[in-house]
Amino acid sequence: MNTREFIRKLRRWARKRNIDFDVRDNESKGSHRTIYLGDRRQTVPWTTNDLTTGTIRGILRRLGVDDF
Repeated sequence: MNTREFIRKLRRWARKRNIDFDVRDNESKGSHRTIYLGDRRQTVPWTTNDLTTGTIRGILRRLGVDDF
């Protein structure tokens, strides 16, 4: 799944659990965005290519998501 699909699914997951969710451009140059989930945040690569399973797992782990 690419970044946009991942963010769409994560946004639905957060909405079902009534958790604040936001995606913002980073202040600096580059192809990354910052995801805010509740009181946590994580930078993610912004790419049209598929994210690897390890990258997705790492992002979810750092955001504290267990049941995605």
